[in-house]
Amino acid sequence: MNIGIIGVGNIGGIFANRLIEKCEALESLYLMDRFPEKLAHISSQSDRVVVVSNAKDVLKNCSYVILSVKPQDSMELFASIKNGIENSPVIISTITGIQINRIAKETGLRKIARIMPNVPSAIGKGVTGFSPSAALSMLELGDIRRILQTMGDIVEVREKDLAAVTALSGSGPAFVFVIVESLIDVGLKMGLSYDVSRELILGTLGGSVELLRVRGSHPGEFRHLVTSPGGTTIEGIYSLEREGLRGTIMKALFDTYLRAKEINAELDG
Repeated sequence: MNIGIIGVGNIGGIFANRLIEKCEALESLYLMDRFPEKLAHISSQSDRVVVVSNAKDVLKNCSYVILSVKPQDSMELFASIKNGIENSPVIISTITGIQINRIAKETGLRKIARIMPNVPSAIGKGVTGFSPSAALSMLELGDIRRILQTMGDIVEVREKDLAAVTALSGSGPAFVFVIVESLIDVGLKMGLSYDVSRELILGTLGGSVELLRVRGSHPGEFRHLVTSPGGTTIEGIYSLEREGLRGTIMKALFDTYLRAKEINAELDG
């Protein structure tokens, strides 16, 4: 399978590295970026990497093409695809806010999937929201899933729900990192070293998430298991509720969702 990536920035670069490392079906990986000097470190990793200077060469040689450019650069890219099309590859778009029907209209292509990956994909622990067009065959859907599985888990959603996916999992890691940072900082305030605080917090978070994943229970059930009458945990939970932490987190994520929808509307207009 020949796969192309147009736009090898943060997410495009993660895709390139994961495909080289984990995609057994990969025969050649075609890379194209407006700053080709950035691609040297990737091309040095494998003789399967081919660096090209224009989108036409990617489309001509690849069955699957990942578009990972900024939304403001997308129309120029779409025009170059439409004007130089010699092949009809499957398009996998990471471009925020540009809907499948708009991509089809601007490129002349019909086999399209939109995705929203996230940063933990860099180590194969990400989760990718995935919305395919009706024009894709079962074989093509299977190939797309194999490509995405190199990044981690896949969750198929309706295209209209990608704004929510952006808020929960696309932007979500940033909120997790802020929370982790605050937990480590309070460990410092209580007299622990940075290394000890970090190890305790990462182990606690990782173990708690894995417990939820394995047992499948509602988070509230486990919260009550460690909450004794008159104890330390209930005192902390009371403080969190009094300060409105739950509402603050929900508002932050919902504001992120609303902004994602605004961007969608702006780009669609």
